[in-house]
Amino acid sequence: MLTARRCDDGADAGKWYAVVIDRQTVRRAGYCALGHDSSDDALAHHLQYQLDRETDLWLERRDAPRDCEICGGRTTLRARLGRDTRLFVLCRVHQSTSSLQKLYRQRLAQQPALPAG
Repeated sequence: MLTARRCDDGADAGKWYAVVIDRQTVRRAGYCALGHDSSDDALAHHLQYQLDRETDLWLERRDAPRDCEICGGRTTLRARLGRDTRLFVLCRVHQSTSSLQKLYRQRLAQQPALPAG
């Protein structure tokens, strides 16, 4: 799971970082070494990292066609944003980084909130 966390102590106290939570491990993710002033800034910076480094478009699947997450058109095409993430269903028209940005923000908004810490 990807989220943003504020550092509470040390030289980075008060700065926000994008972090990946995997089982009991929490680690910083993406480009940022200096931190951000808000959780939104940290997540936006991580999104740019993923768009630059961890994006796969035009992934053809042999599965049954599914509805494009943007327009609802039937397609066997998928796209990936990030490692070990659920694929996005995107038709030929919507195979773009702008579509991935839109859907990423929707998924992030649907994630359950995590307790601080």
